[in-house]
Amino acid sequence: MTTLWDLMPAMSLFAFVTAITPGPNNLLLANSGAQFGIRKSWRHLIGIRIGMMGLILLCACGAGVALQTHPNSYLVIKYVGLTYMCWLMIKLLCTNPLSGKTTKNKPINVTQATLFQLGNMKAWMASLALVTSYSLPSSYWLSVALITFVFTAFGLFANITWVWLGQKIRVYLNTALKQRMFNISLAAITFISLLPVLNHSI
Repeated sequence: MTTLWDLMPAMSLFAFVTAITPGPNNLLLANSGAQFGIRKSWRHLIGIRIGMMGLILLCACGAGVALQTHPNSYLVIKYVGLTYMCWLMIKLLCTNPLSGKTTKNKPINVTQATLFQLGNMKAWMASLALVTSYSLPSSYWLSVALITFVFTAFGLFANITWVWLGQKIRVYLNTALKQRMFNISLAAITFISLLPVLNHSI
């Protein structure tokens, strides 16, 4: 009989790979680290973790099954999320904190980062995969709690790493051209990370 501890190695590896690889959350955090530093990026980071925990619980409560049963609802969430992410990429491309003009750019706050996960299709797919692959019928909610804890722990480590990388890169972004190239690179990688979602059906 499979136990929770039997699933831990595979679940931990999946959670780590999913959390550390480039995606909308990590790339936006890298940009936030480069623009505002680690201290001002904490609200963004915390909001992501709250949102991810919410998605896992939604999938555990049957939201994933509901989306599978009603594919049109999935398509609505998918394209609304993609549209919002494209808007964020455009905003990223237009960011130039080194210009002489006063900027109104502010770090993403907890509420914005939390709600962003509802349109983040990579986050939905990861949450659904975790719940369907690693939950146990014999101890369902205990396994869901363990999934949430493991993914939050690895996710927190990954998110902090990306903010730290962004802050370290910050010292090299000492000209408007370097800042613009950095933003273009992040936007391009974000777009590439979204390509698999376009052909994905839940």
